[in-house]
Amino acid sequence: MIVVSDTTPLRYLAALGELELLPRLFGEVTVPSVVLSECQHSSAPQKLCAWAEAPPPWLKSIEVGDSDPRVIDLDPGEVAAITAAVRLRADLLLIDERKGRARALALGLKRIGTLAILARAGRQGWLDFHGSVSRLMASTNFRASSEVIEASWQNALE
Repeated sequence: MIVVSDTTPLRYLAALGELELLPRLFGEVTVPSVVLSECQHSSAPQKLCAWAEAPPPWLKSIEVGDSDPRVIDLDPGEVAAITAAVRLRADLLLIDERKGRARALALGLKRIGTLAILARAGRQGWLDFHGSVSRLMASTNFRASSEVIEASWQNALE
């Protein structure tokens, strides 16, 4: 399975101390070097910076090269992640931002965000989904309606 990630799911999972969910759920995760750089930026949370400075073996960093022209109006990490997902014919793109998710869908990419990652892990019994979402919302700028949260929990059954 080829899984490509944008920065935001990594940022949120780091805030929760749950980055190890990614290899448990997906095995290897690919990130463009731009995404890894965003994780190390001075504005990124310290936990994420430290993690990205010495990435684990399951995280594969790649150079993307020229951006897909259909996404160049998005943020750099989103552009690189979507471009990589298209070129690698990824099975899954991890991305949270609404505009990036919509563009990825229009390009035929299957994508999930942080909520779906947490829901899948919750269904495996690896964490308390609702408690994790509450902690995420209390400690970061992550926002989702109760309807979206419950839909993510229910969709994790599929």
